[in-house]
Amino acid sequence: QGLLKADELYTPDGLPITFDLQMEAEILGCDLRWSSDGPPSVASHPLAAGAGLDDLPPFIADGGRFPIAMEALRRVKGEIGDRVGLFGLICGPFTLALHLLGNNIFLEMFDDPEGVGELIAFCAEIGKQSADAYLDSGADIIAVVDPMVSQISPEHFAQFVTPAANDLFDHIKRQGAPVSFFCCGDATRNIEVMAKTNCDSIFVDENVDLAFLRDIAGKHGKSFGGNLQLTVVLLLGTAQQAKTAAVECIDIGDGRGYILAPGCDLPYDTPPENVAAA
Repeated sequence: QGLLKADELYTPDGLPITFDLQMEAEILGCDLRWSSDGPPSVASHPLAAGAGLDDLPPFIADGGRFPIAMEALRRVKGEIGDRVGLFGLICGPFTLALHLLGNNIFLEMFDDPEGVGELIAFCAEIGKQSADAYLDSGADIIAVVDPMVSQISPEHFAQFVTPAANDLFDHIKRQGAPVSFFCCGDATRNIEVMAKTNCDSIFVDENVDLAFLRDIAGKHGKSFGGNLQLTVVLLLGTAQQAKTAAVECIDIGDGRGYILAPGCDLPYDTPPENVAAA
Protein backbone atom coordinates (compact mmCIF):
# COMPACT_ATOMS: atom_id res chain seq x y z
CA GLN A 1 0.00 0.00 0.00
CA GLY A 2 2.84 2.37 0.80
CA LEU A 3 4.51 1.77 -2.55
CA LEU A 4 1.29 2.28 -4.46
CA LYS A 5 0.60 5.47 -2.48
CA ALA A 6 4.12 6.71 -3.26
CA ASP A 7 3.45 6.09 -6.95
CA GLU A 8 0.18 8.01 -6.72
CA LEU A 9 1.67 10.99 -4.87
CA TYR A 10 5.08 11.31 -6.49
CA THR A 11 4.81 9.65 -9.96
CA PRO A 12 8.39 8.38 -9.72
CA ASP A 13 10.34 6.62 -12.46
CA GLY A 14 11.68 4.16 -9.89
CA LEU A 15 10.80 2.88 -6.43
CA PRO A 16 12.76 0.75 -3.94
CA ILE A 17 10.70 -2.10 -2.52
CA THR A 18 12.16 -1.62 0.94
CA PHE A 19 15.22 0.12 2.36
CA ASP A 20 16.39 -2.22 5.11
CA LEU A 21 20.02 -3.30 5.21
CA GLN A 22 19.47 -5.68 8.11
CA MET A 23 17.40 -8.35 6.35
CA GLU A 24 20.39 -10.53 5.40
CA ALA A 25 22.10 -9.98 8.76
CA GLU A 26 18.99 -11.12 10.62
CA ILE A 27 18.97 -14.46 8.80
CA LEU A 28 22.69 -14.92 9.49
CA GLY A 29 22.20 -14.63 13.25
CA CYS A 30 22.50 -10.94 14.10
CA ASP A 31 20.11 -9.74 16.79
CA LEU A 32 18.10 -6.65 15.84
CA ARG A 33 17.04 -3.61 17.81
CA TRP A 34 13.59 -2.57 16.62
CA SER A 35 12.34 0.96 16.07
CA SER A 36 8.82 2.30 15.64
CA ASP A 37 9.86 4.91 13.07
CA GLY A 38 12.43 3.23 10.85
CA PRO A 39 14.11 -0.03 9.97
CA PRO A 40 15.77 -2.04 12.75
CA SER A 41 19.47 -1.80 13.56
CA VAL A 42 21.94 -4.60 14.18
CA ALA A 43 22.53 -5.17 17.89
CA SER A 44 24.93 -8.13 17.90
CA HIS A 45 27.78 -9.38 15.75
CA PRO A 46 28.11 -13.18 15.80
CA LEU A 47 31.64 -13.30 14.39
CA ALA A 48 32.90 -10.88 17.06
CA ALA A 49 32.14 -13.52 19.70
CA GLY A 50 34.57 -16.00 18.14
CA ALA A 51 32.24 -17.83 15.79
CA GLY A 52 33.47 -18.71 12.29
CA LEU A 53 31.69 -18.46 8.97
CA ASP A 54 30.77 -22.14 9.20
CA ASP A 55 29.02 -21.49 12.53
CA LEU A 56 26.56 -18.98 11.07
CA PRO A 57 23.01 -20.12 10.32
CA PRO A 58 22.54 -21.06 6.66
CA PHE A 59 21.33 -18.20 4.50
CA ILE A 60 18.09 -18.90 2.69
CA ALA A 61 16.55 -16.16 0.59
CA ASP A 62 13.03 -17.16 1.62
CA GLY A 63 13.88 -16.80 5.31
CA GLY A 64 13.50 -13.89 7.71
CA ARG A 65 11.47 -11.00 6.33
CA PHE A 66 12.31 -11.68 2.69
CA PRO A 67 8.95 -13.32 1.90
CA ILE A 68 7.12 -10.12 2.91
CA ALA A 69 9.30 -8.00 0.62
CA MET A 70 8.89 -10.44 -2.26
CA GLU A 71 5.12 -10.58 -1.87
CA ALA A 72 4.99 -6.77 -1.94
CA LEU A 73 7.24 -6.73 -5.01
CA ARG A 74 5.08 -9.20 -6.91
CA ARG A 75 1.88 -7.31 -6.09
CA VAL A 76 3.34 -3.91 -7.01
CA LYS A 77 4.89 -5.34 -10.17
CA GLY A 78 1.46 -6.46 -11.31
CA GLU A 79 -0.06 -3.02 -10.76
CA ILE A 80 2.60 -0.49 -11.80
CA GLY A 81 5.52 -2.55 -13.07
CA ASP A 82 4.84 -1.62 -16.69
CA ARG A 83 5.85 2.01 -16.04
CA VAL A 84 7.84 2.17 -12.78
CA GLY A 85 11.30 0.67 -12.37
CA LEU A 86 11.28 -1.45 -9.22
CA PHE A 87 14.53 -1.54 -7.25
CA GLY A 88 15.53 -4.51 -5.12
CA LEU A 89 17.90 -3.17 -2.44
CA ILE A 90 20.42 -5.59 -0.96
CA CYS A 91 23.04 -5.13 1.73
CA GLY A 92 26.47 -4.49 0.24
CA PRO A 93 29.34 -6.88 1.01
CA PHE A 94 31.36 -4.57 3.25
CA THR A 95 28.38 -3.39 5.29
CA LEU A 96 27.15 -6.96 5.76
CA ALA A 97 30.67 -7.98 6.83
CA LEU A 98 30.60 -5.21 9.44
CA HIS A 99 27.19 -6.40 10.64
CA LEU A 100 28.67 -9.86 11.19
CA LEU A 101 32.06 -8.90 12.66
CA GLY A 102 31.37 -5.50 14.19
CA ASN A 103 33.89 -2.67 14.39
CA ASN A 104 36.68 -5.24 14.76
CA ILE A 105 36.69 -5.38 10.98
CA PHE A 106 38.69 -2.13 10.82
CA LEU A 107 41.51 -3.64 12.89
CA GLU A 108 41.30 -6.99 11.16
CA MET A 109 41.88 -5.29 7.79
CA PHE A 110 45.45 -4.75 9.07
CA ASP A 111 45.87 -7.80 11.31
CA ASP A 112 44.13 -10.44 9.16
CA PRO A 113 43.59 -9.11 5.65
CA GLU A 114 43.15 -12.59 4.23
CA GLY A 115 40.36 -13.37 6.71
CA VAL A 116 38.60 -10.09 5.98
CA GLY A 117 38.84 -10.75 2.26
CA GLU A 118 37.28 -14.17 2.79
CA LEU A 119 34.48 -12.65 4.87
CA ILE A 120 33.65 -9.97 2.30
CA ALA A 121 33.69 -12.56 -0.50
CA PHE A 122 31.26 -14.64 1.59
CA CYS A 123 29.02 -11.59 1.95
CA ALA A 124 29.07 -11.07 -1.82
CA GLU A 125 27.80 -14.63 -2.22
CA ILE A 126 24.94 -13.79 0.15
CA GLY A 127 24.25 -10.73 -1.99
CA LYS A 128 23.95 -12.91 -5.07
CA GLN A 129 21.21 -14.97 -3.41
CA SER A 130 19.36 -11.83 -2.29
CA ALA A 131 19.61 -10.33 -5.78
CA ASP A 132 18.34 -13.54 -7.37
CA ALA A 133 15.33 -13.54 -5.05
CA TYR A 134 14.43 -9.99 -6.05
CA LEU A 135 14.95 -10.66 -9.74
CA ASP A 136 12.89 -13.87 -9.61
CA SER A 137 10.06 -11.85 -8.04
CA GLY A 138 10.12 -9.18 -10.74
CA ALA A 139 12.64 -6.50 -9.72
CA ASP A 140 13.97 -4.47 -12.65
CA ILE A 141 17.11 -3.11 -11.01
CA ILE A 142 19.30 -4.31 -8.15
CA ALA A 143 20.84 -1.69 -5.90
CA VAL A 144 23.79 -2.81 -3.81
CA VAL A 145 23.68 -0.51 -0.78
CA ASP A 146 27.03 -0.32 1.01
CA PRO A 147 27.11 2.76 3.25
CA MET A 148 30.05 1.64 5.36
CA VAL A 149 32.48 1.95 2.44
CA SER A 150 32.40 5.67 3.25
CA GLN A 151 34.48 4.78 6.33
CA ILE A 152 37.50 3.26 4.56
CA SER A 153 40.29 4.56 2.35
CA PRO A 154 40.36 4.20 -1.45
CA GLU A 155 43.28 1.80 -1.02
CA HIS A 156 41.33 -0.46 1.32
CA PHE A 157 38.30 -0.16 -0.96
CA ALA A 158 40.34 -1.39 -3.93
CA GLN A 159 41.89 -4.17 -1.85
CA PHE A 160 38.83 -5.50 -0.05
CA VAL A 161 35.65 -4.22 -1.71
CA THR A 162 36.34 -4.01 -5.43
CA PRO A 163 36.91 -7.76 -6.06
CA ALA A 164 33.82 -8.84 -4.11
CA ALA A 165 31.65 -6.03 -5.49
CA ASN A 166 32.63 -6.78 -9.08
CA ASP A 167 31.88 -10.46 -8.56
CA LEU A 168 28.43 -9.50 -7.27
CA PHE A 169 27.81 -6.89 -9.98
CA ASP A 170 28.82 -9.29 -12.75
CA HIS A 171 26.48 -11.94 -11.38
CA ILE A 172 23.55 -9.51 -11.42
CA LYS A 173 24.34 -8.30 -14.91
CA ARG A 174 24.50 -11.87 -16.18
CA GLN A 175 20.85 -12.15 -15.09
CA GLY A 176 20.08 -9.33 -17.54
CA ALA A 177 19.48 -6.62 -14.92
CA PRO A 178 21.28 -3.32 -14.40
CA VAL A 179 22.97 -2.81 -11.06
CA SER A 180 23.34 0.37 -9.00
CA PHE A 181 25.87 1.12 -6.28
CA PHE A 182 24.29 3.12 -3.43
CA CYS A 183 26.40 4.73 -0.73
CA CYS A 184 25.06 6.83 2.12
CA GLY A 185 27.39 9.13 4.05
CA ASP A 186 30.33 11.13 2.75
CA ALA A 187 31.86 8.77 0.20
CA THR A 188 33.69 11.56 -1.66
CA ARG A 189 37.14 10.00 -1.37
CA ASN A 190 35.84 6.70 -2.76
CA ILE A 191 33.75 7.98 -5.68
CA GLU A 192 36.57 7.33 -8.15
CA VAL A 193 37.13 3.72 -7.04
CA MET A 194 33.36 3.14 -6.95
CA ALA A 195 33.11 4.39 -10.52
CA LYS A 196 35.86 1.99 -11.59
CA THR A 197 33.77 -1.02 -10.51
CA ASN A 198 31.44 -2.89 -12.87
CA CYS A 199 28.23 -1.22 -11.66
CA ASP A 200 25.98 0.65 -14.09
CA SER A 201 25.13 3.61 -11.85
CA ILE A 202 26.12 5.31 -8.61
CA PHE A 203 23.73 6.98 -6.14
CA VAL A 204 25.11 9.19 -3.37
CA ASP A 205 24.16 11.09 -0.25
CA GLU A 206 23.90 14.85 0.18
CA ASN A 207 27.46 14.94 1.59
CA VAL A 208 28.90 14.32 -1.88
CA ASP A 209 29.24 17.24 -4.28
CA LEU A 210 26.96 16.44 -7.20
CA ALA A 211 29.16 18.20 -9.75
CA PHE A 212 32.12 16.11 -8.60
CA LEU A 213 30.07 12.92 -8.96
CA ARG A 214 28.81 14.04 -12.39
CA ASP A 215 32.34 14.47 -13.71
CA ILE A 216 33.64 11.18 -12.30
CA ALA A 217 30.59 9.21 -13.44
CA GLY A 218 30.76 10.68 -16.92
CA LYS A 219 34.43 9.78 -17.22
CA HIS A 220 33.66 6.16 -16.42
CA GLY A 221 30.41 5.85 -18.38
CA LYS A 222 28.10 5.49 -15.37
CA SER A 223 24.71 7.03 -14.80
CA PHE A 224 24.42 8.73 -11.43
CA GLY A 225 21.78 9.73 -8.91
CA GLY A 226 21.20 11.94 -5.87
CA ASN A 227 21.23 13.94 -3.80
CA LEU A 228 18.36 16.00 -2.46
CA GLN A 229 19.11 17.02 1.13
CA LEU A 230 17.16 14.80 3.47
CA THR A 231 16.93 16.81 6.68
CA VAL A 232 17.37 20.48 5.84
CA VAL A 233 15.18 20.37 2.71
CA LEU A 234 12.89 17.33 2.59
CA LEU A 235 12.23 16.85 6.32
CA LEU A 236 12.41 20.39 7.71
CA GLY A 237 12.09 22.58 4.64
CA THR A 238 9.12 23.92 2.71
CA ALA A 239 7.58 22.70 -0.53
CA GLN A 240 9.15 25.69 -2.30
CA GLN A 241 12.58 24.81 -0.92
CA ALA A 242 12.10 21.25 -2.17
CA LYS A 243 11.27 22.57 -5.65
CA THR A 244 14.29 24.85 -5.64
CA ALA A 245 16.59 22.05 -4.49
CA ALA A 246 15.28 19.74 -7.21
CA VAL A 247 15.90 22.36 -9.90
CA GLU A 248 19.42 22.98 -8.58
CA CYS A 249 20.22 19.25 -8.64
CA ILE A 250 18.85 18.89 -12.16
CA ASP A 251 20.93 21.86 -13.32
CA ILE A 252 24.08 20.36 -11.81
CA GLY A 253 23.27 16.88 -13.09
CA ASP A 254 23.26 18.43 -16.55
CA GLY A 255 21.11 15.97 -18.42
CA ARG A 256 22.61 12.78 -19.75
CA GLY A 257 22.77 9.96 -17.24
CA TYR A 258 21.41 11.92 -14.28
CA ILE A 259 18.60 10.61 -12.05
CA LEU A 260 17.09 12.94 -9.43
CA ALA A 261 16.73 11.15 -6.10
CA PRO A 262 16.84 11.75 -2.35
CA GLY A 263 20.31 11.54 -0.85
CA CYS A 264 19.46 8.32 1.02
CA ASP A 265 16.39 6.83 2.70
CA LEU A 266 13.81 9.44 3.65
CA PRO A 267 13.39 10.28 7.35
CA TYR A 268 10.16 8.78 8.70
CA ASP A 269 8.39 12.11 9.27
CA THR A 270 9.23 13.68 5.90
CA PRO A 271 6.16 15.68 4.77
CA PRO A 272 4.71 14.04 1.64
CA GLU A 273 4.03 17.48 0.15
CA ASN A 274 7.77 18.22 0.11
CA VAL A 275 8.55 15.06 -1.83
CA ALA A 276 5.63 15.71 -4.17
CA ALA A 277 6.87 19.26 -4.77
CA ALA A 278 10.32 17.98 -5.74
